[in-house]
Amino acid sequence: MMYRNTRPRTQLTSAELRLQRRVLLIACAVFLAAAIVFGVLYFPGRGYHGQVQVQLRQRLYSACTSAIDEVNSLGSIITSSAVSRIGRVRQYIYYMEQLNSIVVALDGKGASLVPDDVIPTLYSDLGTLEELILQSTTPTLDARSTMLSHLQTLQAYLNR
Repeated sequence: MMYRNTRPRTQLTSAELRLQRRVLLIACAVFLAAAIVFGVLYFPGRGYHGQVQVQLRQRLYSACTSAIDEVNSLGSIITSSAVSRIGRVRQYIYYMEQLNSIVVALDGKGASLVPDDVIPTLYSDLGTLEELILQSTTPTLDARSTMLSHLQTLQAYLNR
């Protein structure tokens, strides 16, 4: 009686090898195309994100500089333009707050460009200065100096 070879065959025929190579070649081509598409779509967006951060930081710095200019132009003597200058300073602080909230919305709380306690401090300083001006109290120098100091600290922080 003859025994049949029941072991599985380990060698592929040439047609099977060609088919296997074609399948592997097609799979590699698909993965390469997917990697190229992913790179084209994903990486330009990352560069754009960095540009947005730089742009927002520059706008924050510009608003802070403008607020410093307005506070510097107040002077220690109360004039009729003091209330309008205070209004412009308030607008600059609000603008900085909105720009910072955009950064936080885009990147999360940890990406904030302005420390959490700075904006409320600036509003507090502004309220004190505005109250002194509206009461026509002449010694506004201390309140103005405090606000100027906080704005300059913020400006240095943004310039880093």
